[in-house]
Amino acid sequence: MYKTLRSDILLQLNNADLIQLNDDVARPSYIRAVHGQLDTDDVLLEMTVNGEEVDFTVRELEEAQDLGEGSYLVKHRGVVRFLREAQLH
Repeated sequence: MYKTLRSDILLQLNNADLIQLNDDVARPSYIRAVHGQLDTDDVLLEMTVNGEEVDFTVRELEEAQDLGEGSYLVKHRGVVRFLREAQLH
């Protein structure tokens, strides 16, 4: 089944420098560039948390509950938050 990813998640995903998964923060090792339709099982995001590879599919992120401020509740995973690194001048 093909879907177009929700624009709020797409914006957060494309702007993320770091990903917080529950209490752990990691730099993504892979973020898929999204253009048009995606298969629901396509992997959009990969990262390593505590030495373990974690990935998120289109379906998981599409079904996530928006908690505001770049945070989403992902079923069977917990809270995912898309973070940006601050730039100091």
